[in-house]
Amino acid sequence: MIDRFEESIVKLDVEGAVDVYKKLIRSSKASVDEIFEAIGRALDVVGRKYEDKEYFLSELIMAGEVVKEVLKLVEPKYKGDERKAIATVVLATVRGDLHDIGKNILAMLLESSGFKVVDLGNDVPAGRIAKAVRENSARILGLSTLLTTTMPEFGNVVEKLNEEGLRKKVKVIVGGAAVNEDVAKRYGVDAWGKTAVEGVRICRQWLV
Repeated sequence: MIDRFEESIVKLDVEGAVDVYKKLIRSSKASVDEIFEAIGRALDVVGRKYEDKEYFLSELIMAGEVVKEVLKLVEPKYKGDERKAIATVVLATVRGDLHDIGKNILAMLLESSGFKVVDLGNDVPAGRIAKAVRENSARILGLSTLLTTTMPEFGNVVEKLNEEGLRKKVKVIVGGAAVNEDVAKRYGVDAWGKTAVEGVRICRQWLV
């Protein structure tokens, strides 16, 4: 039945995924951790389909929505200590940029994969980002910008993290339409993600 659950997510079937989830819980055939592992496997498949251009942005978003509906039912079962977030990620679109679609998709996929996400929104100054990293003991910081003119903010954030003594404690990943490896090297971040799916994969690898 767990295979049917995964398949429902991959096929973007909200009703099917919710129905199978309820049956799994009623029959005690899967623990909450097993449910999350199944969600992770299903999202991996969706991610591969997206990268292979079999699925497009709309399907990627829909898969996240399917998982959201399941998580609404799962949430009461892991509100206690049964399942803790695998790590906290702070996300922000840097100061001067109001674009946040890519960041929002990444946030959705990270939450679906078991991360706690602190989303600061868009047009966020470096000081506020560093403060959020400290207050949430974040292990990962994700920065986004669509505009080439605001890319220097990546460097400003890294500088602020250094000033606050936080840089060695947090991995920094950046993303956006114009971001590439050269940009990542220029501003001293740890990685860049071409897509939200790739971003999630990188974040997972950092925790291995």
